[in-house]
Amino acid sequence: MNKTLERNENGTVMMNLRNLKIICDRKDLYQIPENNETLYLHYLGFDKIENLEPYKNLIALWLNNNAIGKIENLDELTQLVSLYLNHNLIQKIENLSFLSNLCILNLSHNSIKKIENLQALNKLQNLNISNNHLTGYESLEGLLECLSITNLDLSNNFISYQQSIVELFGKTNLACLYLKANSFARECSDYRKTMIVTIKNLKYLDDKPVTEGERKISEAWQIGGKAAEQQERLAQIEKRKEINYQNYLQTLERQQRGEMRSNLLIQKENVLREIDLLQMLLIDGDDVQNQIEQKEKELQNIEIELEKYKIDQLSPYKCMLTTKDEFGNIIILNKSEDELKQIKQKYFNEDIQQLNETDLPDLENQNQSESINENLEDNNNINLDQQNNKNEFQEDKKIKILREFKDKKNGWTTDNEQLLQNLLIFHSFDYQIVSKEVKQKMEEQNSQLQYLDPEDIKLIWTYIELTKQKNQKPQNLDGID
Repeated sequence: MNKTLERNENGTVMMNLRNLKIICDRKDLYQIPENNETLYLHYLGFDKIENLEPYKNLIALWLNNNAIGKIENLDELTQLVSLYLNHNLIQKIENLSFLSNLCILNLSHNSIKKIENLQALNKLQNLNISNNHLTGYESLEGLLECLSITNLDLSNNFISYQQSIVELFGKTNLACLYLKANSFARECSDYRKTMIVTIKNLKYLDDKPVTEGERKISEAWQIGGKAAEQQERLAQIEKRKEINYQNYLQTLERQQRGEMRSNLLIQKENVLREIDLLQMLLIDGDDVQNQIEQKEKELQNIEIELEKYKIDQLSPYKCMLTTKDEFGNIIILNKSEDELKQIKQKYFNEDIQQLNETDLPDLENQNQSESINENLEDNNNINLDQQNNKNEFQEDKKIKILREFKDKKNGWTTDNEQLLQNLLIFHSFDYQIVSKEVKQKMEEQNSQLQYLDPEDIKLIWTYIELTKQKNQKPQNLDGID
């Protein structure tokens, strides 16, 4: 198939079905006209609109930058929403009455002298008729036939100031208006304020948005002139200062509360560490029970204070980005530690896991079920007995872990301890580096020492320091109840 576009005797590309199919092929559009929702016919030199009837399902049609002199032959395109006819030779708005779904109409850069024949376009919202030949009231009165228009571009025309034009704009529902590059904008006294108070829904005028503050200033000017305008400006300045000051106070309060909370959390962490160390001493047989009780009481007081500075509760509609690791555990992303704690408590119960059918025991008979219930009751009774035995030392999970920490230190000689101290000081207590060097030294000495990972080294050093000072009594007890 020859894909050269056919031309008429004047050398102009014709808008016939053959040419339209060639253009669709070039633009990767459908060869079947009804299947196309968009059609690009711009920059092709057409001088007439014709033969578009088969393209009845078009939603957007680009006919801009051609040599079209008349709007015609569009009656079958009833689904059209966007029509671009800018940069042509059109002199009159006509033959659009069947385009009842049209929302966007671009007629800029033509030779149109009057807005007319838009009364059937009940859905038209955006009209660009800039760079045409519009002049006075008669050129614009057609806007009153199409009050659905909210965005209107009249820039770069020949519109001069008339009070009737101001009144005409006041009857429209415009939210965005471009009037720049017309003598109207220069000739109209207090142009911007006049247009704002006249067009009640105006949100954008020329190159600037219409703010709520500017509207109030314009309305004050309309009522009381320059004096009222100045008074409103001063009132807005004072209001803005007050808002800024309140924002400053709120920010300062948040910072202070945050600092107080951070300090309390540090105190809590220190007290918990001291309690852990005292419990380790208790395992060694030292009489530190009174000190532990004092620290626990101090911890309770800190918890009470922390309640005053707790973070805001999460909104029930807050969105969270989550994923799962290879073991199926839920991981919550981009949240602070406090938020994570709240989210997990509120939305994820880690103690209750959903069971698959394969996880459930296969109970062959009722006797197995009764046996399981009896075992559960026995375990509950044992737990109750352990809780009621207050005079006996209870080795909870934390104490068992602490005992393991002590065991990890076994086998260390004085030379090992001195080596550890020197390495920690030299490497500024970087336990990762120290762990590697200690392991290397132990390999050189063929030592059988275990537990040389960074966390183990940290615990061993803590135990060494604690052992050195376990017989010392606390010096400053001020503030301890």
